[in-house]
Parts: sequence; C-alpha cells; structure tokens
Amino acid sequence: MRGKLLFGILLFFFSTLELSASSVTFKHKENFKIKLQDPTYPQLISYFPKFAYPTSTEFQLVGMDFHFYLLSLNDTQYYLWIKDINLDFEIEVSQPERNDQDILIVSVENWRSGNLSLSNSKLKKLNSIDLYYSKVLDSIEHLALSDDKYGAETGYKTTVWSHRSAKRLFNFAIENYNQEFEENIVGYSSNYVKYWQLMYKLFYQYFHTSAFKGLKKIEMKSEIESDFGEPESNALVFYHFFRIGLPLSELEENYQLLKGDLNDREKNIVQELIQMQKLKELSVRSEIDFIFGIDIDGAMENYIARDSSERSYLLVFWSIWDTDIAHEFNLLEDLKLEVKDNFRFVHICIDAYEVPEKTKAFIYQNRIRGHHLLPEQSNAFRKSRYKNDLKIRNFPFYIILDKKGEFIESESMSLIISDRLEEKLIKAGAKK
Repeated sequence: MRGKLLFGILLFFFSTLELSASSVTFKHKENFKIKLQDPTYPQLISYFPKFAYPTSTEFQLVGMDFHFYLLSLNDTQYYLWIKDINLDFEIEVSQPERNDQDILIVSVENWRSGNLSLSNSKLKKLNSIDLYYSKVLDSIEHLALSDDKYGAETGYKTTVWSHRSAKRLFNFAIENYNQEFEENIVGYSSNYVKYWQLMYKLFYQYFHTSAFKGLKKIEMKSEIESDFGEPESNALVFYHFFRIGLPLSELEENYQLLKGDLNDREKNIVQELIQMQKLKELSVRSEIDFIFGIDIDGAMENYIARDSSERSYLLVFWSIWDTDIAHEFNLLEDLKLEVKDNFRFVHICIDAYEVPEKTKAFIYQNRIRGHHLLPEQSNAFRKSRYKNDLKIRNFPFYIILDKKGEFIESESMSLIISDRLEEKLIKAGAKK
C-alpha cells in the first residue's frame, strides 16, 4: 500500500498559557476540505484544526522560527505565511489570496510564477530560493533525459544512473548551481530539499558508493559534513539518517543519536516519521514459514506441488551479506500488501548455509512475511536452474512464476531505485 499517510502533530503547547499562538479561521461552505501541512514534508505532518464547524475551520498555530505552511483548499494548494504569531486572522476561502505586511496566502502556482511583490525580506529570500531550485531541477532532469553522458536507464517512474554518469551529473550540478542562501529558511523550500536529496543519491548511492563502509554512525555524519559545507550538509545528514523507508529500529537509534542537533521542526518531522513506521509495522502480521531443502530446484518443485492456493509466485533471491537488504525488504512489504491476493512470496537466501541461525534471526527481526527457502548445500544456488537459465548475478533478483511454477517475468533492479517490479506484478496479476 503506497497511499500517503498524514499524521497530525498534537499541539500540547496550548496547555502552557504563556506561549503565544495565532488563530486562523477559514470561512467556507459546507463539505469544504481544508488541510494545513508542513511545506516540505506534507506526507508526514498535517496540523489538526482546533475547531471544525460546517462552515468554518479554525487552526491555532504556535511559535516556530518561521511561520510557513502548505495550505490546501479543496483541490488547490497555497502557501500560508504569518509574520506575527500574536495576531488572529479570518480568511474567506472564496477569495483566499492575501499579500500584506502580516500575512501571505498565495497559490503554489503564483508563488512560482516569479511575479510576486513581497514586502517581507525572509519571504523574498525563500521565494528566490524556491524559484532558483525549481529551475535547477528542471535543467538537471532535462540534461539527464537528453544527454547520454549524464543520464541512464529511464522509465517505470524512475531514473537510474551508472557510476560514471552519476559522477558527471553531480560534478556538473555542483559547478553550475552552487549558491549560498540563508540557512534558517532553506528547509522550508521543497525544491531546495529535493535538489539536495538528488545530490545525495548521485554522490553516495551511485558514485561514491563505499563512502560509509566500515564507519560508525557518528563517523558517517562527520563524513558528510566534511564532504559538504553548511547548510547543504545539514540537509544531506537529515536525509541520510531520516529518509522514508528506513526500518523503525534504525530510525529510533538515529533519533537518539542526533536529536540534540535537531531543531523543533525537525524533531516533529522525525517523530512523525517514526510514528508512521510504527503504525505501518503494526498493521503487518508477521506470517513467516520456512522451506528447508538440500537444493533449490527440488525444494521449489515440492512446495509448488503441495500448494493449493491457486496463486502465482514471486521468488526473491537475496544474500544475507547485502548491506541494503533490510531497506529492500521494508519497501517490499508495501508491495506485498498490494498484490497479496494474487501472489505467494518465497524468499531464497542463496548463502543461508553459511550462517543459518543469523539468517533466521534477520528474517524474524525484520518481519519478512512469506515463505523462506534456506538451502543447505554450498553449491545449491550455483547448480540451480533459476541461476543458470536467467544468469542471476546481482541481488536482490526477482522471478515471477505462474500458479503452475512456469516462468513469467524477472526483475534485477532493486526496489530502492526502481518501481519496475511493482509494474510487472500488477501486470501479471491482471492476467490471472
């Protein structure tokens, strides 16, 4: 399930009367939908209204370093900025846009038009940052798609770079788009954050892939800070330790390690990310079964012959020594929920014979639902028809079989960088 989950922040600050707060009331018709969210992480933070009546909705906002929000009025998105947190405002949604000394409500489209006249200096800077990185992202996307030197394989909702093209594109971006901006507001620009998340992927995931090998977490943080200056390193460190898709245990460990370096807004974002992951893991029943066999081919033939579910199969070949496999399986859980009615899942650890107890502990710890084949011979994978027929050389490697065990499709690209497997599973399931 890939639907977005929105989690509200409990505004416990209201119990402390000394804290100042602004009341923003929206007047509207009945059955009108209003959302107030973080401008950069709307998928994580949505603010609950204090009061919601049929024709009015009131939000009470407490002090932050910069009062900037994403506002959704039915299907139209706006940015909301408030200068003085002690002032109260009433907004008629039929004519929501305002631009004066104390409050700004502007559609996202107009915000990015480049034609705004803004009186507040910080808003001017934020607007210029967002516009700048919007153009930069468009330029980089065009370059990656149009020039083979900088691009790679595209399609299935993703772009995948080779080591060489990632290095070229990263160097091009750093040489041409290296600008300095005010540190305490850059985090409110979604385009700034997207740009540096892309730089992280190009530099650490595709080019400098061994940068963190053998390092402790605090050393990883220092490595990023030495590679990049502030405020860019702040965005990169935050993305490295708190990106969506990391396991709950890792998120909690990272938070305990780094929370002293986070501001209040960043703490809220991380806490909501942790809560989202907790609810996600609680919603998944840990159904784990094992298939034991000397070899892979014989064990799979027996398993399919005994299975009466009338479902197709997804075989997942993986290695216990793959450092990214926990992240991969975390992403796979979402996909399993989407296609569970059409597929059985069999995970085949090709080197489980080396450390069988460690392999089983890893499976239980990460709650990897489905069946698990742990071959007992060192040459089981090397002799397997799956490996030899499909020339499996990298992991994870996915194979889709029909309900009779006949080959349908394979996928060698990780879920971390591609949505190909999802597309192929949905297509195969639709043919049943």
